[in-house]
This record gives sequence, C-alpha cells and structure tokens, in this order.
Amino acid sequence: MKSANKIELHYFLRDETHTMNAFVRNECEKELLTIFKEIIISLDIEIDVESEAFKEGGLKEIWNFLGKNGVQLTLIITVFGLVLSRIPVENKELVKLQIENLELDNELKKQELKKIKNEVRTEEELTDETVERVLEILDRDYKIIWHKSNFYKKLNFYPKVTKLTTQKLNEQNEPVEKERTVERELFGKFILRSDTFPPYIDEEAVIDIISPVLKKGNFNWKGFYKGDIINFEMNDQNFKNSVLNKEIEFINGTAIKCVLQQNRKIDEVGLVKVIQNKVLTVIEIITGENYVPTEQGKKYKRDKERKNDQLKLDF
Repeated sequence: MKSANKIELHYFLRDETHTMNAFVRNECEKELLTIFKEIIISLDIEIDVESEAFKEGGLKEIWNFLGKNGVQLTLIITVFGLVLSRIPVENKELVKLQIENLELDNELKKQELKKIKNEVRTEEELTDETVERVLEILDRDYKIIWHKSNFYKKLNFYPKVTKLTTQKLNEQNEPVEKERTVERELFGKFILRSDTFPPYIDEEAVIDIISPVLKKGNFNWKGFYKGDIINFEMNDQNFKNSVLNKEIEFINGTAIKCVLQQNRKIDEVGLVKVIQNKVLTVIEIITGENYVPTEQGKKYKRDKERKNDQLKLDF
C-alpha cells in the first residue's frame, strides 16, 4: 500500500461556489475530529492532526497527520477514508452487534487492534486484508457510527453540498489512490433513525432500598445500585401489593434482588445515558443475611429454566 500522511475532504457545492456556511462547516469538522480521535484511541497510536489552508474547487480541506511511524499514519488515513465513505449495511438504529460490542468486548477490541497494529511494520505488510480486519472491528464501534451519522445528518440538511469525496495524499499533496465519492442521495444511508438503545436487562440486580413507596400511586422508588443512587419504577405488582398491605417491613439495609430494565439513549455528544429504570420482577427480599424468595421470583426462575431446557432440545 502506498504511503500517505494526509487526507483531503472535498465538499462539492452547487453553482461551483467556494463558500460554505461557517456553522455547518464547524459542526461537521467537530464530528470528523471526534471520529479521528476515536480511531486513534482504538488503535493506540500517538498522532497529531493539523488542518491545512482551504483550496479552491468547491471546498477542500486537507488534514495532515503527524507521527513517528509512517506505516501507522497510512493505516489511520486509509481506515478513516473508508469509515467515512463506505455505506453501512444496516443503519436504522444501533443494532444488537454494536450493543454487544459496547457492553462485552471493548477490551477485546483494543487487544485485537493492538495485535493488528504490531503486525504491520512496513508498507508491504499493510494490505487491503489488514485494513479490512481493522474496519470489521471499528464498524461495530457505536461512537464512530453515531458521530458519522451526525456528520451526514448535518450535510443532509445543508442543500448546498452535492457530494463528498475523500482522497489520500502524500507529503507533496499528490493523490496516492483514486478518490472515494459519496453522492448526496446516499447521505441518508449513513444516518441513524433512532438515538435509543435496546434496553439493558440485569436479571440479578441487587438494589439497596433507600426510599420505598408506601402508598398508592405512580411514584418512583429510590435505591443504591452498583455504586449509584437511582430512581426506579416498581413494575412488580405483586410486590407493590405486598408493600401496601404491610406484609413487607423495610428496615435499614433492606435490599431486593430483582430483574432490572434500564432504558438508554445516546446524548448529543455520543455518550450512553440511562433514561429510565424499571424493576420488572422482585426475585428475593434481602435483610442482612436473610434471603426470602418471592412467589413471582420462583415463577420467573422456573419459566427461565423451562425456556433454557427448550432451547437445548431445539439445538
């Protein structure tokens, strides 16, 4: 793969003008820099990024990557160009694969990317297959997906941009490969249609009760969960009735083991936020060393075991 240390972004504008709304351009630049940063952090490479002066011909931005390892610079630039221009297969929402990536294998992702980075020592070793291995991992990175969506969303709402191209350049600003093009009619394919995640379910959540609700009404309970104080809805009607009928006494240190559902969304800067907590089923009531299972908790476990047994039979 030919060496490159710069990438050119070319906004093609209607009427062959050379001006772009400053607010739109700055917002787009912010999203691009965030994508740069996420890729650089994921690959654990020390790199600085500089912006060169604009050039004529629509609106051209050149980003200069500075680092000690030229092969790694080429890798970063190649990956960035493909991340920005390769149309995603599925983009309506953050799909299950990306959610699992967020919750389960962030450390595995870093280890695999580090392994790939260390394997590539020369331009000859930097092959299309190597780049594809990196992309397969980064394509599951919800932050990159989110900020790429924001970038194209801003361009989509700005009718003056007719298409976008990216091109790798060498030190003399000479192209080292054919430019990659995204036509305006394809911008929408990069845009996520929802900012919500599928809910996270903790089937063995332990919540220390701070403030129970002792009267009828849709009031939130308060508890201590994984080091944080949370407000939550109590959706276990059997448990609520037992509380209202004074069948359960709350003392200092009372806790519940339960099935907790956390509804989540991504905020404007790409961070995942819990927006709602719901206790679906109370499994046990915990007081000191005393664990008392609830009837609905027993039923939940039986149903789960039956379901698991059925899955084994189907397999």
